[in-house]
Amino acid sequence: AELAGRLQRMLPPGDLQFASLALERSLLAAAKGDLPTALAEVDRAVTMSEASRTQPQYLRRMLRARSEVKLMAQRPDQAVNDAERAVRLELEAAEPATVSSNLGLAYLALGRALQAQGRREEALGALLTAARHLRPTLGEQHPATRAAAGLVASLTPRPRG
Repeated sequence: AELAGRLQRMLPPGDLQFASLALERSLLAAAKGDLPTALAEVDRAVTMSEASRTQPQYLRRMLRARSEVKLMAQRPDQAVNDAERAVRLELEAAEPATVSSNLGLAYLALGRALQAQGRREEALGALLTAARHLRPTLGEQHPATRAAAGLVASLTPRPRG
């Protein structure tokens, strides 16, 4: 709340710092279990980011976050839509054959959302791609890399023996 007041005095309306603030409010609300507020704030963050054409990386980040909040709210179809859009935008922004943590995080969000829909093989493919991007960029011990690896392990069929 204190930061919001300062930003309003310092920045013009529509500045993308307000989208970041809305995202942080969303994450705080989600952590408290207040999913209606979390959804409203993350929707605001996405809307503000969509309105800006100057820094497209904000929109990609907000879509990934909204996908995760939609999963918490048990809306996997909407989560998949946001994650797929984030992946598309990351692919458009990246150089071919580039390894990127942002792309890895987008694939991680997609894998989680696909798994929630029960689309096991597609989820596994997205999660393998996420791990391929996250390991070299964030490292083996990063929580996102570990999450991707754990989900891959949980979805990989074990040989019968």
